[in-house]
Amino acid sequence: MTNVYIFLQLTKCMHNSTGAFSQVAFRDVPHSYLPAKSLSCCYSLPAHFQPSPRDWVGIFKVGWSTTKDYHTFVWVESCGDSSQKQSSTRHAYFKDYYLPKDELDFYQFCYVDSSGQVCGASTPFCFKAQDDNDEQSAANGKDNDLLVITTHEQVEQSDREKAALKDEAYHIRQQNEELEKALREERREAAVLKDKYDELASELCRVKEQNEHLLCTLQEQCEEIQRLKEEMLIHMTNQMELQEHNAACTQSNPNSGDDNGLLLPTELQLREAHTMIADKDAVIEEKNNLTSMLKRHNQELAQENQKLTHDIEELRRTLDEFHTLPPAHSVHPDATPTPLCGTTQPDTPETCDPSYDNIPVVSIVDDEEDQPVLMCRHCLESFPGSTRAEVECHERNHQVCPFCTLICDDMEQNVFEDHVYSHEM
Repeated sequence: MTNVYIFLQLTKCMHNSTGAFSQVAFRDVPHSYLPAKSLSCCYSLPAHFQPSPRDWVGIFKVGWSTTKDYHTFVWVESCGDSSQKQSSTRHAYFKDYYLPKDELDFYQFCYVDSSGQVCGASTPFCFKAQDDNDEQSAANGKDNDLLVITTHEQVEQSDREKAALKDEAYHIRQQNEELEKALREERREAAVLKDKYDELASELCRVKEQNEHLLCTLQEQCEEIQRLKEEMLIHMTNQMELQEHNAACTQSNPNSGDDNGLLLPTELQLREAHTMIADKDAVIEEKNNLTSMLKRHNQELAQENQKLTHDIEELRRTLDEFHTLPPAHSVHPDATPTPLCGTTQPDTPETCDPSYDNIPVVSIVDDEEDQPVLMCRHCLESFPGSTRAEVECHERNHQVCPFCTLICDDMEQNVFEDHVYSHEM
């Protein structure tokens, strides 16, 4: 019954290949090809046929109904020489990896144009390994015909072995399809991870640039605050010298009628000095607020930087695990399939990406016990995990008397000035 079905399918394919699909002719198609080996087929195009770069040659299982039932396909050769005749012989090459693995079915080549129409079909063929009996039969030819007599038990044994081999081939094919499906899924996940890795790398570069810009801005603000303090101190010193000079002039001329004339400009200058000092204090307060905001933002960037670094390390380990997975076609059929996801790799030294070796991590201390604890020299407050620049910026924010080094952060500006003037009395 099986032989009759194969004969009818072959007859149908022969009729199609010589009748409706006769525009493209396939040449020298053998009855069988060796499995697991690349193959090529030759075909010729008629002179009136206009090929397209989107035409293709496919391998179809006998009994196919639509052009979507192909097993594999290749694009047709492009005609590099315009003077070449269209009816010349061309070839289509198929890689062994994409060829069918079943030796019990028959296949045929079909030429499909860009519109999806079948323009030619070959005679059926199969994939069969050549055994010693076939070689001996081919060597002996027709001159050494042998009459082989077998028993009914041998025929049944042969049928059982054939059924067992067919079942084993079916299971192997199913296992191969599952492995290929898992491999495609892993490749898709790897592509998603790679996109996420690139996105995190870009975000890390942006955070690095923003962090460097904020550090430069913070340094400039600290320098500006220091300059304003120095100017205020110089101005206060000049005002004190001016008051001393006026007091000396008053003592030397107690009955002079110009006292009101001297005191009035001095009082105006003193008020102007107080106004300037108040303006400087407002500027200093604004700078201090900006410095505090930059410091908080810097800490947030440091935390985000640490999180991004951790994510990049996780992605790198995931990619390393994926690259160590064996391909699907290299798995032996009898071997137990190795899980493709979540496998534990041996402890090997990780290869660091050189593009991220110089990325600074702001305000991150790996081991706080090994780092020296910095302390403010005015208020003696300790700052574990802070840098020397941050502690110096904190020290400059204190309002300290230049004579007795008293911390006057809680004093009003006029009270602080009176305290400073008291050292000159």
